[in-house]
Amino acid sequence: MNPKNLTQKIICSSESTTIEWKPSLSQIHEIIESITAFANTEGGRLFVGVSKTGEILGIQIGKGTVENLVNRIAQHTDPKIQPKITVKKVEGK
Repeated sequence: MNPKNLTQKIICSSESTTIEWKPSLSQIHEIIESITAFANTEGGRLFVGVSKTGEILGIQIGKGTVENLVNRIAQHTDPKIQPKITVKKVEGK
């Protein structure tokens, strides 16, 4: 199975203890909270641009979006969490 199909399969499943969906980057506090919870348990994946019902919404990724997100997560966690962030296009979004 190629990575694109795997990502779609994960998104089309449901949220769980290791999978969370957030509709936008404006929910930065909830994103940091989820990442902290993953770091304190068995890990997980957080998908931004996906509604609570699993609908792929997409988000705008600007020049400094990923760097800004990594910095905000690191600044608000102790010990600092440096997440692995991957940008993927799913369904053209």
